Amino acid sequence: MQPTSETYKRILLNSNHWFETTVVIGESGVLITERAERILFGGVAIIVARDGPSSGFGEEQIFSVRTTQNMLQQGPQLGTAIAAEIELQMLNPAGDIPNMALLVPYVRACSDEEQSEWIQQGVYYVDTREVTQNSDGLDVLTLHGFDAMLLTERYYTDSGRLNWSSGTVVDTAMVQEIARIIGVNVDARTWDIMTDGFRIPMPIQYTLREILGYIAGAYAGVFLMTDLGELRLVSITELPEETSLLIDNIGQYITFGGTRIKLTATT
Repeated sequence: MQPTSETYKRILLNSNHWFETTVVIGESGVLITERAERILFGGVAIIVARDGPSSGFGEEQIFSVRTTQNMLQQGPQLGTAIAAEIELQMLNPAGDIPNMALLVPYVRACSDEEQSEWIQQGVYYVDTREVTQNSDGLDVLTLHGFDAMLLTERYYTDSGRLNWSSGTVVDTAMVQEIARIIGVNVDARTWDIMTDGFRIPMPIQYTLREILGYIAGAYAGVFLMTDLGELRLVSITELPEETSLLIDNIGQYITFGGTRIKLTATT
């Protein structure tokens, strides 16, 4: 779990607390009104850069957010690389949202007296879009996406960056290379686990995800993407709290606008 401030922890101790969410979509976007109309200044749409939660769509535009990361399915899934998913329903914004556009949700704790910092809840990529109308006649956009683990569904090809002269490379070099290929960083806690220096043979006709699963199995663990969008190996003995961040400290679902936000880990 990401480090949280004393303000966040203090708010959770308050029985009258709630959570707010915002979702940043794409590399940049435009400000919209409550009815999903562009906000203009002098006839020009106001552009918002993707520079954090302040540039996202807030609860005036969002109907629901649901993220899922099934860590345990009928028992521990050791030796796997697990993708997380997101489903977002919101007022249909102006302009097109392309496939593979980024979705970055944030949440913060609130009370009558104060608000916490925004806490990032993952990095996702849009794979499907659907527009429907609700009972009020508003266009509702439903977006579904996966995190960067989806990008590992490709065969490994030798880039020339690794030294295969002995026919094998050390496992840490293989993980670093996979992270480079899919454009993410490796969570530093991964290196605390990968201390055995297993040698990996040239993975011909194996996907990046299969290679990660093979390495994870050697350490009795699984690979996943953290809330900051980094690749991480976790041991079955220390599953991270990222798997249930949208459930509060007493196990109750976080809600906003009357809609339950659910990040599920099947246990």
